[in-house]
Amino acid sequence: MDLTNKPPVPDYTTFHQLCAEHFDQSPSALVNSPTQESISVLRDKVFNDPTPRSSAAKIFAVMDQWNAAQPISKLPPELIAHIVTLGFPIIHHFENRKKMSPSGYMKALASLSVISRMWRNAIIGTPSLWGLLSTSFPPRINHISLERSGTRPLMIVVIAWTHNLLAPDELLDIALPHWDRWVHVRMSLESLTRIREYLTSPAPRLETFNLSAYVNHHEPIDLFGGSAPSLQDITVCGARAVWDSEVFRGLRKLKLDTIENELISADLFLAMVSASPGLELLSIIDTKVGFTRLPPSSTRTPVQLPHLKSIILNRVCVETVGSILPFIRASDCDSFLVATFRPGNSFNGTDFLSRTFDHFDSLIRSTLAFRGSSQLYLLPDSIQWLCNAPGSDAPPSFSFRIPLKMNTSVPWISRFLGSELPKPAHELDTTVQIQDINAETTAGLKTLALLPNVRSFRMDYLLPSGVEILHLLGDLNKDARAHAFPRLKEFRLEGVSYGRPIQDLEDMLKRRYGELGQSVTGPPPMRMVLVCLPLGELPQRRLQIGDLHHIRTAHGVESLKLISDFGPEGMPACIYDDARRESCHPL
Repeated sequence: MDLTNKPPVPDYTTFHQLCAEHFDQSPSALVNSPTQESISVLRDKVFNDPTPRSSAAKIFAVMDQWNAAQPISKLPPELIAHIVTLGFPIIHHFENRKKMSPSGYMKALASLSVISRMWRNAIIGTPSLWGLLSTSFPPRINHISLERSGTRPLMIVVIAWTHNLLAPDELLDIALPHWDRWVHVRMSLESLTRIREYLTSPAPRLETFNLSAYVNHHEPIDLFGGSAPSLQDITVCGARAVWDSEVFRGLRKLKLDTIENELISADLFLAMVSASPGLELLSIIDTKVGFTRLPPSSTRTPVQLPHLKSIILNRVCVETVGSILPFIRASDCDSFLVATFRPGNSFNGTDFLSRTFDHFDSLIRSTLAFRGSSQLYLLPDSIQWLCNAPGSDAPPSFSFRIPLKMNTSVPWISRFLGSELPKPAHELDTTVQIQDINAETTAGLKTLALLPNVRSFRMDYLLPSGVEILHLLGDLNKDARAHAFPRLKEFRLEGVSYGRPIQDLEDMLKRRYGELGQSVTGPPPMRMVLVCLPLGELPQRRLQIGDLHHIRTAHGVESLKLISDFGPEGMPACIYDDARRESCHPL
């Protein structure tokens, strides 16, 4: 094949005149001087023109002659098909991966088909490029895709959405006669009536099955009639199904969302997981799986999942977590999310933590070492501990939200952080939102105060516990032989527009920095951030420059920033001249 000969120079002027006639305009009205760029714009305009015109055939004929002479049009058809496959992977568009969509895929095929007749014939004649059916296509496009796919696998996307170009039942009428070719399926349905008979039939080629169906009062579906030998990826959300470890085996991804607890027990779930040693993703969301406690871990063989990379247990009860995680071993896991709630009052937090997370010790420690910092939220009824990339859940990462008292959760967290001085390897950003100070919260705060890892401390003065926490922070030094929060770099106090926060804050600073014994080395000074924002209809008190001056010049305050409606976020609250010992407002 000779690609060295230069193609003939296109007659842009003639093409320009044809386009002018096509749009009933003079050539000068389109563009001053025809260029390759302007011709490309006109070509696309003609191609997308919805009005049928006879002149379009002449334009396309000229374009065909030009394109046929280009080196790119002399590529072998099988190479053209390979280029399209690599550039526009059909499976990625089926999955809506990275802004790809079924509609985007069909538009890409249409655009590539006008490169030349050779490209068009290669694309049309390659069945592997077709077989994607979607409710976002008009009926004609679905029929064309089905016809050109030959006997190749089908990818079905059925979404019950008002902006669809095709109703779900209409697409199912096109696709269901070819059920034996269904390989990748995504369906979100308001009714299972049209498809129920097929869902209970064997699915010999099915590899990916994603079904969302919030349908009340339907009988459980015996999925795939007990036979789906190729199934690798299953997601079921809302639908009531019969679960069988003999059917759901050899999986790579298992995702359950809003599954009724009487339809799947923890024993059955673990049997399904055990039958899929190659499992890579395990996800349970809003699902109460099995309330019956399993035998103790010493009498049950753990399930080994060496390929499992990601575990997600989100918005599930502690009984579910405690019935599953103690029996899973995932040596290669690098992404872990557990968010639980407690339906009852009987809950042994220490026993739960030990049974559930001890065998994930290396994952937690390696993630902490990799990330360098984590965020701890002490909430009224739980703790949340996050360690991930900012704004991302990219591995390695973990996230825990567990209904634990502070005197249980904080000691458990502290065992992973260590107590290296003078500079710990891992830093902790802490937010306290507890409502009341009691024996449990006091014990938790005292344990937290001993950690050199705490880098920042954030609290809300308006909470019922606000004043008490400030007093407690000042008094913690009495109980510790060293300073509380010895490496604290930033203290953020919110809700300072109400009450008497300045006096309480000054008192805390004096206790921390000004009332220390001579034998104790003082802690490093910290950055102070005050948040002064309105809250509903409560009367707001604007901070005075004198108040800010007292805080800024207090011993132990490195800098002071004010976040308020009266100035930009991050604006220095005071500018202080050490030489003159004067302060002024920056505005």
